[in-house]
Amino acid sequence: MNLSTKGRYGLRAMCELADAYGGEPLSLSRIAENQNLSVRYLEQLFHLLRTGGYVISTRGAKGGYSLSHPPEEITVGEVLRVLDGDISPVGCGDTCADCNEPDICYTRPLWTELNQAVYQVMDNKTLDDLIKKEKI
Repeated sequence: MNLSTKGRYGLRAMCELADAYGGEPLSLSRIAENQNLSVRYLEQLFHLLRTGGYVISTRGAKGGYSLSHPPEEITVGEVLRVLDGDISPVGCGDTCADCNEPDICYTRPLWTELNQAVYQVMDNKTLDDLIKKEKI
């Protein structure tokens, strides 16, 4: 499974906001500098995150972005789905609409189980879990 840069970078940026939760909003330029990312790229990601309801923007001299919910209420899976869409590692299994022979496919149960395991991990990890991990 390869996540896009949108998902990987967006999750890093969301962790920045989680780490600053309760304080002043963070500017995209500060997030970009802290995470060594492009401000232009972050603008695109934050448009999706704002539309998805995960960040709020504040205008003005002390403006920037903040999480719309506490970090313990936002899961990795939610963030990745907003940024990347379907996060299935395999486009087969229960999510496969193109399967012509679901009743005779030997591998379908394996792909279904793999997809469910990935969803379980991503949907049970929150931004709070990620920022509490000791940084390497």
